[in-house]
Amino acid sequence: MEPLREIANTGRLVPLIVLFLSLCMLANISTATGSDEMRVTLLGTGTPFPNAERFGSAILVEVAGKKLLFDCGRGVVIRLAQARVNPKDIDDLFLTHLHSDHVVGIPDLWLSGWFLGRSKPLPIWGPPGTRSMTEHLVQAFGFDISIRQAAPDPLPAKGVEIDAKEIEQGEIYNDGSARVSAFLVDHGPVKPAFGYRIDSAGHSVVISGDTKFCQNLVDFARDADCLIHAAWSAGWKNPLPPSKRSIASAEDAGRVFAMVKPKLGVVYHYKDEGGLGDAVRKEFKGPFVIARDLMAINIGKTVTWERESAAAHAPRDNTIEH
Repeated sequence: MEPLREIANTGRLVPLIVLFLSLCMLANISTATGSDEMRVTLLGTGTPFPNAERFGSAILVEVAGKKLLFDCGRGVVIRLAQARVNPKDIDDLFLTHLHSDHVVGIPDLWLSGWFLGRSKPLPIWGPPGTRSMTEHLVQAFGFDISIRQAAPDPLPAKGVEIDAKEIEQGEIYNDGSARVSAFLVDHGPVKPAFGYRIDSAGHSVVISGDTKFCQNLVDFARDADCLIHAAWSAGWKNPLPPSKRSIASAEDAGRVFAMVKPKLGVVYHYKDEGGLGDAVRKEFKGPFVIARDLMAINIGKTVTWERESAAAHAPRDNTIEH
């Protein structure tokens, strides 16, 4: 306290306070100027196989003041909590396809968001079958819903509604600041399956969903800043011929990266990491990372990412200049 008392006695405290407040104002201005950036958080990078380190597929894209969630796999609400996002604040949910490992977290997101404060319907965009699935969820959780709507503290009725929209290829969402386009991918017998492209303020991220090598994905991903691609494993000894396979190998993902040339390629939804990096690098020489749960990617004048352990929360920053 002695130095502060001395500053006050010499009349220098007021100028220092003014300087401090000015710096705070500058910090706020800096934050505001970053409003055209996109932030992508890989909430879940895993597969149908249970893994405590890598939860089910789920990718959060924060753009133009909106929180858009792509797929809703196992443990998504836990990962949102770790990312300090209230599930009530998810504005829209987009599903790539209806495999269980991409949708099993929906009841938790929907109902937890409701009792944590959501007062409007949850929009869910997905392939044909999405509406039927959500209608049956409402039936399945009917008891819980009725209890939470009962006196003396009923939750808002609108907050438990689901607004299900079944999609086709093309632009499906545009609020004037952010645009989401769905495109068909090749997930073998799972038809239709979609990937998504999100565009805003001259920046873009593409999410493949589950797919094997797919030219339509390449076409929709042209000029993307960041391409997030599923890849099961490296040197995959799949007994099925390529025409019968349903998900890409690391080499396939590398081929797509090489054709698209994103500023950052990301491999997710992989079964095991062994040899993954070397396999991608055989095909693609540009910047890429192997996703971990809670990895965050910032897309603006530069593309940066923070690779962090979900347990240790120890980020490592990397930067790519545009």
